[in-house]
Amino acid sequence: MKSGRFIVVFVVAAVLTSGAGDELTVAQAAARLEKLMPQIPSMVGAQFRVLAAEALKERHPDLAAKFVQAALEDVKGRESIDPELLSALTSVAPDETIALLPHLKLNSDDVVISALLESNRVRQAAALYRASAQKGPVRFDPLIFKALGKESPEESQKLFADVLAGFLYDDATPFQLLNLIDCAVAVSPFAPDIAASVLEHILATASPADYGTNPARGSLSGTFQVGSSKILTDNSRDTLLVAAGGRLLALAPDRFAKHSDVLSKWVLKGPFLVNRIKMGDSGPVRRREQTPESWISERIGKLRSISDADRPQAVLELARAILDLPRGVKFGLASNLANLATEGDNGKEAMDAVAAALGAGIEESAPSARGYIELAKLIRYEHAKAPLSDPSLDAADALLALRARVYQGNSFSLVAMDGKTYALDNLRGKVVLLNFWATWCPPCRKEMPDMEALYQRFQKKGLMVLAVSDENRETVAGFLAKTGYTFPVLLDPGREMNKAYGIEGIPKSFIFDSKGNLVTLAIDMRTESQFLDLLKEAGLQ
Repeated sequence: MKSGRFIVVFVVAAVLTSGAGDELTVAQAAARLEKLMPQIPSMVGAQFRVLAAEALKERHPDLAAKFVQAALEDVKGRESIDPELLSALTSVAPDETIALLPHLKLNSDDVVISALLESNRVRQAAALYRASAQKGPVRFDPLIFKALGKESPEESQKLFADVLAGFLYDDATPFQLLNLIDCAVAVSPFAPDIAASVLEHILATASPADYGTNPARGSLSGTFQVGSSKILTDNSRDTLLVAAGGRLLALAPDRFAKHSDVLSKWVLKGPFLVNRIKMGDSGPVRRREQTPESWISERIGKLRSISDADRPQAVLELARAILDLPRGVKFGLASNLANLATEGDNGKEAMDAVAAALGAGIEESAPSARGYIELAKLIRYEHAKAPLSDPSLDAADALLALRARVYQGNSFSLVAMDGKTYALDNLRGKVVLLNFWATWCPPCRKEMPDMEALYQRFQKKGLMVLAVSDENRETVAGFLAKTGYTFPVLLDPGREMNKAYGIEGIPKSFIFDSKGNLVTLAIDMRTESQFLDLLKEAGLQ
């Protein structure tokens, strides 16, 4: 890998852009990150580089391209690439990633296809899906046919028919047939005959009384809603019969009638909904002995139900309990705890303990950029004590700094629920709290009364609170009608603003000073006093 040459390119870029304002600070932040790359494992470095490219690609494409080039050098010649890295690499360099696939292990195609769909590269995903199907057994993916059907129903129908050619229903597992039902539903609006034929084949396959009795083939159980009634199934045969029969009745009642005998034990007439289908052992439920790991997991799941006064102690105890676990089992639990412990003010002692647990989990697990980034966020934004000294942790902090520099250069202009347009450039002279939220998000709803209190208290002293939702107007209007919040609520239905500010989880808040400079941000829910501390950093008096 040519890391040394790459660092020089970044340093030269920083010098050449001297005097270019935001470009200079972004180039310097990029150079700081790249300088750390030779000190960390190459695959972790590739993850950092791709994440940096994702942040840079819209406003700084040249810098993004350099990170992508170096990441591709890191993974060149490897037979195995972490799925998370492969997915991220696809989002920033789809053509180059597809070119890697012939040298990678099986199932890598599926990761890339999913990433292409997420990036709205539907035809590219469909072409790769077709090529993958020609190489061996195909994974039936309803998302492919649904997405392609929106652009070209004819192409989607042809692709479905082609991958079905030669498919042996009797050799398929129950899970494969379940996926095939979902595919039939996806193509049914534009290929009803093909969809109905598939459903009939599945009914015929699952109808024998001994179908699904081989445990090696896997098992299914399900919960279905038909009108006001529920249907519960506890074996693969019944689950597939109900799933396929309910869909066929809605799609082609005349063809459903041919299978009435095998479906006679259920009343399927009425609006049909699949509530849940579970894979795994459908036998008697056995009580499992509680382990320290299961106890911790249950307690983490109940954290939000604990009072604000008692939560800091609960977080502290859970973090210490994770630290006492054997090697190799800490990271997942510590990560889950960190995700919830950042909600509100749980105190420095608790956050230090969470960081220590996460750090221990990272040291005992396979290296991952995501783990280091989680820990760096606790240190940078929650002011937790760093539990370890590691160049990868330094790189994670450098990535966070780079993202912040990119966010600094992002302006916005959105229409609010009140019909007014709000733009950062027009808010000079005000301290701005820019909050991303949704009506379905419990911590978002919890912090909003505190945001309203601050808005009422400091609006005349130069505070502007703006809350951004990517939901539709009707949903937001219904929520606001019940709450009466007075700060402006902006609508971002296309998620362009969410993308510009790298919103992966909510709530998240950005604090700008009166000159429009991004001073700090909050990675989770904040209390009124926590918000006030952040606003004071931005100069609010």
